Amino acid sequence: MRYATPMRSAHRAAPASGPLLLIRIGARGQHRRPSRRHLRREPVIAQLFTRGLASLIVLGIVVMLGVLIVADERRAHTRLASAQIDARIASRAVDPAPLTEAEVFPGGSAAFQVTGTDIIADCSLAAGGALRTTLLRYGCTQAVRASLTVPYADYRITAGMLNLPDTASATSVGDQVRYLVETGDGSFADMAGTETGPGTPVLWRTRGHYVMYCVITGPSGELVAADTPAVQQLTSEVLDAHLHDTVLIRRAS
Repeated sequence: MRYATPMRSAHRAAPASGPLLLIRIGARGQHRRPSRRHLRREPVIAQLFTRGLASLIVLGIVVMLGVLIVADERRAHTRLASAQIDARIASRAVDPAPLTEAEVFPGGSAAFQVTGTDIIADCSLAAGGALRTTLLRYGCTQAVRASLTVPYADYRITAGMLNLPDTASATSVGDQVRYLVETGDGSFADMAGTETGPGTPVLWRTRGHYVMYCVITGPSGELVAADTPAVQQLTSEVLDAHLHDTVLIRRAS
């Protein structure tokens, strides 16, 4: 039987074709390596980003601390100013000048109109019920009152300021007003001396040796709701903005 035997040159050529093919395939599957310049650039960018972020964090902390320091200084200044005001009107001994109608109710404003004023030494005439004896017991010597009207509601308003001996007396009167109004055993009267009934909106503030108050009824003396926006606005404009922020703070300045 004959066998076909390849020539020696064919034996040598066949193996050579295999490695050559493998080399070509391997060459095609290789990835390009990043250049050294690219590798150096990435750490630099990362460092710059980290440093910038750290700077922003430090700046934010500094700004926050600055805001807190300024706010604390303002609060301290406000507390100091408030303490100075309280000291200047703490009693008649340090604030001996009597109140006047022109000082407390000099005239109308954009918020309200003054239709009448009076000043009385017998503070019991400004109150009704058990509040009469309370004012006498704690040594009230002046009641400066006014009848007011406001443009946004048809109310009959009596506002006033009471002169007590000291801060403790005024605070005690304020506590008694709260109790007597809630129980219906006493309240403030209007300018005509008419006692207001239970449920009448009665608003008051105390500071230093003064009591500021406001009584609100309908045009004929009838009850009005205490929780209406008009009553809240009146409280802000008459008690807070006028009697406290204008009259009392000016006296303490």
